[in-house]
Amino acid sequence: MTTLDDVTTSGSQTQTEVRERLLQTARELRPLLREHADESERNRRLAEKSERALRESGLFHATAPRRSGGAGGDVRTLIELSAEISRGDSSAGWVAFIANTTAFGMGLFPDDVRELVYGPDPRNVAISQFAPGGTAEKVDGGYRINGKWGFASGCYQAQWTLNAFLVLDAEGQPSEVRWALMPLADMRIEDTWYVVGMAGTGSNTLVAEDLFVEDRCTLDLETFMGTAVFPIWHEDETSYRASLNSLACLGLCGPLLGMAEAAWDFTTENLGKGRPISYWAYSDRRDAPSYRLALAEARVAIDAGKMHLLRSADEMDDAAREGRVLDTAARARIRGDSEIATRNFRQAVTLMLDIVGTSSFAQSNPLQRVWRDLTVASGHGLNNPLLNREIYGQSLVGRDTAEIGSL
Repeated sequence: MTTLDDVTTSGSQTQTEVRERLLQTARELRPLLREHADESERNRRLAEKSERALRESGLFHATAPRRSGGAGGDVRTLIELSAEISRGDSSAGWVAFIANTTAFGMGLFPDDVRELVYGPDPRNVAISQFAPGGTAEKVDGGYRINGKWGFASGCYQAQWTLNAFLVLDAEGQPSEVRWALMPLADMRIEDTWYVVGMAGTGSNTLVAEDLFVEDRCTLDLETFMGTAVFPIWHEDETSYRASLNSLACLGLCGPLLGMAEAAWDFTTENLGKGRPISYWAYSDRRDAPSYRLALAEARVAIDAGKMHLLRSADEMDDAAREGRVLDTAARARIRGDSEIATRNFRQAVTLMLDIVGTSSFAQSNPLQRVWRDLTVASGHGLNNPLLNREIYGQSLVGRDTAEIGSL
């Protein structure tokens, strides 16, 4: 199996070549991830063999800076890689997406902070929660933080977490939002993740109590949101001049794409068996025109959703390389592309459930787990399809999108 070390030590390569080698590694892991997906769901955390394979292959931090042992990466790599891993197991792909989004964010920190994370072990994993779950008092040299952050996907795999918090002023009122890089060894995990889908992500609650974080390990709102000039620690690291907020919103759809592709795999495998349709005259369901039309519609929906995702990914990557900050209209369109991709993937899986029929919902059928995983994952607050469509429409008529939410 090709590992991240093979990719980063194989000489000069284009980003496209790097991406393809990472995707090939993920494809090689697909059988193993599928084999252990049920175990991950039962245990409400990634199966040991799945976790070990992803860590040792380097796919948990592929988008980290090369100087930190990663492959550099860009937004397109993040989306396609998380999709490929999710095609093997939804939960594994989601954890890899969270880890790689955070690894991407490490490009916004200077070398000494990166060394804190990757110096002790280049295979260390960092995760993140974007909603401000904690508060902090400004003290000499940093911040003293208290709080709880729910939905901490990958908390059992991670050694570090990048979390949003509110800075309180002298009167105890919020004065600004910042993000802090914190060691999980200094935090607690509360067992709160009991769900019908995506159970294997282990998305429990992280707790910090009177935790001191140095100034250098925090990011301000403008840097995080990508609405200002990004810190450029190395001239050859242009990929990291991208809004983490937009990247996360678009990137959330990468695992959804992989889940839709997994549903396609299971559905076409089922069709290939030539089974009849119960209570109907078709002895082979492939002979039913309505089934063939539904299959075509599902395939088109997946492909169209992918095209929207990659369009926005390429726009973000082009802007980063050119040193441009995306304006509000561009960031709103990214939300629009996320919405239509999510809607298409949901539609495709629904069609495939109809094609396979009642047997889709047998516990032994992996299609039902993909359906549950996609339903839960596509409900993430940052990727709310209804509000993403609303914020895009608000932008199209020239209204202030801040009335709805942050871009």
